[in-house]
Amino acid sequence: MELASQNLSAYLMIGLLAALVLGSLLYGIYTAFGAGSVQLTDQIEEHSRLHKLGIAHSHQGNGRAVARGGHAHSSHDIVNS
Repeated sequence: MELASQNLSAYLMIGLLAALVLGSLLYGIYTAFGAGSVQLTDQIEEHSRLHKLGIAHSHQGNGRAVARGGHAHSSHDIVNS
């Protein structure tokens, strides 16, 4: 076998991509469970808590979110279709 005469650029590219994917995965795990994770909030749980308190918005079916008092959210929660 003559390994030296083969083109090693494909192996180098695969190695770099594998290192990038593994590094991204490890960074994501560190972000989710590492030292800074105490500052993260679960958005679904927070939204559910607001619904239980009665202060979350309700959807009227026309793509816009409307608060219980009739106040329309003009800057967010608008579905563009």
